[in-house]
Formats: sequence, structure tokens, C-alpha cells
Amino acid sequence: MAAKQLKFYWSPQFQLFSCDGAKLEGHGFIQTNPSHDLVHLFIAANGNMPWQPVESREQTCFAEYNAVLLEHLLVNCFNAAVLGSMAPEQIVPEARKFLKWFVSEHYAPFPVSEEEAFRRFAEHLDIERIVRLFPYFYSLRAWECFSPDYRAETYDLEFTSEDDPVREAPEWAADPNILETQELVRQKLSEAVAEAGSIRPKPEPVFLPTSSASPLSDPPAKTRQKKTGLGFKPARAR
Repeated sequence: MAAKQLKFYWSPQFQLFSCDGAKLEGHGFIQTNPSHDLVHLFIAANGNMPWQPVESREQTCFAEYNAVLLEHLLVNCFNAAVLGSMAPEQIVPEARKFLKWFVSEHYAPFPVSEEEAFRRFAEHLDIERIVRLFPYFYSLRAWECFSPDYRAETYDLEFTSEDDPVREAPEWAADPNILETQELVRQKLSEAVAEAGSIRPKPEPVFLPTSSASPLSDPPAKTRQKKTGLGFKPARAR
């Protein structure tokens, strides 16, 4: 299968995220963090899951559920491995806890139960692909945690679904924090998939094709970074 081409540009004034030409654009202030919006592109890179919050409310619900669940799993892994603010055994349960609120209250009425949404997410999740791409998220999340002005910065990244940042960047390959957190991500995504395996399947929804350019509804984000292994740093404002 051909590699998906992904672009991520995030600034306080303008946001542009695309996968093989399918685009999301935002103009003006955006409430979500850059890392949340980057995860929408991870879902796009994963394939077989809605990632664009456009066209219909149903698709928006599933696109946001997928992104928010993956975001919470990745953030929880980061918090456990890097910040020490969460025990590893809490990673999946805390993510599920938040998504139950997300389905029952924040995005109510949701098309399906949280349990069914979780099952569909896990059924299509490409664990190894997300693990490979994770260093992009790690670098961006670290910047968000340790830079007080991160929301005033501009982020610009181009990557593909087949990227392997650790192999391409000696600096990242030599960083034990990235490698340890990446392994924790693999373990916890596998745990989530195993947990979802006991849920009985229900009929899949049918989505209409999305347009190639649509306004953002609850942001996705984008960043472009050269593959130099220097980590996620803000680009110069344009």
C-alpha cells in the first residue's frame, strides 16, 4: 500500500491539516492543542477510521472519538513515563473513563455506545504504525509541557504514514526517554485492543465521501518538520 502523505500546519491564526489531498482548514483562534490536532493525522495515517470532523454529525462524532481516545492513550503514556504523574496501570482505564463522559455527555447523543465506539476503534487500530509515528507526538507534547508560550508558536510538519523517526534520527534513537515511552505506547495500545476484543461487534456506519476542503469543527492540527531528528520545535512565524 502506498504511503499516505500528511501535512500539519498549526499557528494561532491559521491551521491546515491534510492527508493525500483531503484537507481541514481553520482560520483564527483554535481551542485545541497542537498535539490533539496532530493525532487527527495519526488517525488518517492509520487508515480505515474516520479522521475528519466534517460532512455529517455522525462522522464528526466518530472522528473526534477516535482522535480523543488515541490522544488520551498517548498523553497518559507520556505522563506515566516522562512526568511520573500517572501509574502505568491507569493509562487505559483513565482514557476509557474520559471517553465514557465524552460519549454520554460531551457529544450526546452519540451514534453508538462508548463500548461499541471503543470496539470499532480497536478493530482498525494499526498499533505498529502509531508506535512508529509516536516520536512526532512525543516531541510536540514535550514542547507543550515545558514551553509556557507554546500556543503562541507556529508548528509545521510534513511526514508520511511509513515514517520511522527513530530510525531516521540518530538523536532520537539515542534518547532512552523516547524509546521507553514508545515501548509503553506499544504495550498500552495492545492492552486496549485486547480489552476491546471481548466486545461483540455491531453494524458499521456508512459514511459519504468527504470533500477535499472543509472548515474545522473541533480542531485538528498540523506541523511540518524536516526529518533531521531535532524534535518538534516551533517554526518561524509566517
